Order: sequence, then C-alpha cells, then structure tokens
Amino acid sequence: MEIFQGLLVRVGETSLRLDTPSRGRELSLISHAHRDHAPDRFSRIISTPETASILNLFRNRSRLEKLLRYGEPARIGDAEISAHPSGHVVGSSQFLIEDEEGRRLVYTGDLNTYDSLILRGAEPIEADALIIEATYGSPRYIFPGREEVYARIVRWVVETIRSGEIPAFKVYALGKAQEIIGLVNAYLSIPVVASWTISKINERLSEHGLKLNYLPIYSPEGLEAFRSGECVYVSSRRANPPSRHRLRWGVATGWALRYRFDGYDAAFPLSGHADYPGLVGYVDECRAKKIYPVYGFAEEFARRLRRRGFEAKALRARG
Repeated sequence: MEIFQGLLVRVGETSLRLDTPSRGRELSLISHAHRDHAPDRFSRIISTPETASILNLFRNRSRLEKLLRYGEPARIGDAEISAHPSGHVVGSSQFLIEDEEGRRLVYTGDLNTYDSLILRGAEPIEADALIIEATYGSPRYIFPGREEVYARIVRWVVETIRSGEIPAFKVYALGKAQEIIGLVNAYLSIPVVASWTISKINERLSEHGLKLNYLPIYSPEGLEAFRSGECVYVSSRRANPPSRHRLRWGVATGWALRYRFDGYDAAFPLSGHADYPGLVGYVDECRAKKIYPVYGFAEEFARRLRRRGFEAKALRARG
C-alpha cells in the first residue's frame, strides 16, 4: 500500500483518490457531500447512500460506482474498503482500506469526535497508517462543551424573539443547518423556517431516517410563520425574505472561537470538526505507526505529533 501527495492511495493495481477527482481507472472515495470534498467532474465515486443522495440532488456529474453502508466491507480491486461514521454530517464517513496482506489505512475525512444532538461522535479505528484531517489541528482551538454552546444559542434565540426580531442563522446547508434545527426542536416550542436549499436537503435526509420539524420558506405555512416574526430562520445564504420584522443574524462555526464576524449580531463556536484535543485523542486510540495530517493546520499538527513521538508527515490535498 502506497500513499502519495494529492490524497492518492495505491493498493496493488487499484488506485484510490480520497475526496479528490479521479482519472481513468482510478476511483474516488467521497467522505461527504460538501462541495470542497465532492469532485465536480466526471469522476467514478464510492460513497455512503446518504452522501450519494445529496450529490444527486445537486446534479453532481460524477458516476456512482458503488454504495457503501456503514460497517459493510466491499472488495474493490485489490482493496477491501468499509465506511464508518465520521460524526461530521449525516452520511459522512471514515474509510478503512485494507490490502491483501492485512495492512490497514484509515482516512478520516472531516471528523468530529464529539456527540451532537443529531449524530454520534466518530469512534477511532485501529490502523497501521492514518490520514487524519487537521482543520483545527492547533492547541489554539479547544472548543467549549457542546451543551454550553447550545445553551448560549437558545438564550440568544429567546432574547431576540422577545425583542421583536427574528433570529436567523447563516450556516452550512448540510450539517450545521440540521443541528441548529434539531436544537430548536429539542429545547424550544418555536417554529423553524428553512431556506429552499436546506429544505431540499432535509427532504433527502428524511429518506435516510433523520426527522426534523421545520417549515420550508416557500410553503404557505413557512411564509406565514416568517411574517409573524415568532420563528427561527435558517439559511445557507444571508438573504432577508420579506418581513416587517428585522432579522438578527448569527453564525455557528468553530472559527468563532478566535475570529470576529463583522456584520453579524452573534457568533457561536459550534463546529462539525474535532478540536485539537479531539484530534490528539483520536490519534492516541488509533495506534497507527504512520500519521498523515491533511487540511487546515496539517503542518503544525504533524510537527506537534512528532514531538509526542509519532512518525507524522503532512499531506497536501492537491498533488
């Protein structure tokens, strides 16, 4: 088994791309349906059913070669591949790749090791080699507990509605949107109005078991709730539908831990990624002999792992 820059893995005669476009006989393992991980070209892809469903919704031009359900290994050329939950978004996966000699490589994709209201945190998978995302691979990123952030969001929603304004969130249409809707559903008796894109994604995810209570903005009920002002609005774009009520905008992202978001009324450090302690904990439990951080603080994370006695080298996502 060989690992190359550009997230290319060769297992015998089988070439696998990890969240990058494939060429010729190569195959792309797609960890989740965020645009920065899904090749927008004629790649031959392998993913979970949930990821494939979202890619199909947005008419991704890649060709689906195989669906992998969690924990069900499949023989693909010279490799045995299985998908396992990564905790990032619904349908997101880690991939375990094994060669004919039993050597194991894990690619985490985007990883969250902490439980949320809608997903369980990722479980470490023992491997000989580990390719791990390092979006927040710096000790400057240690997130507050999720319940604490949830409490801040709920307080802000209640205070905003009491002031006669509409609390609105600009979030990723896949991932954070579902978590915010689930949070409001769990703790407040307030309708959630969702933008067109988020509503369409929610419809697809409902086919895979995720049940959320929300009103599409384009439905009569959604428009009425929005006009009344007593609702939470969730959108992937900052756009104000017609209303006599002012919208107060918030964002939910791990970057809010260290950065200001000018023009927004609130910013909450809620992330779909593991923070630095979560990443280090995963590495410790994985027991890999070789570790390859990728994305974000990959170089810094590799350097800090080497100080801890690991053999670590950062990878580039593009070769």
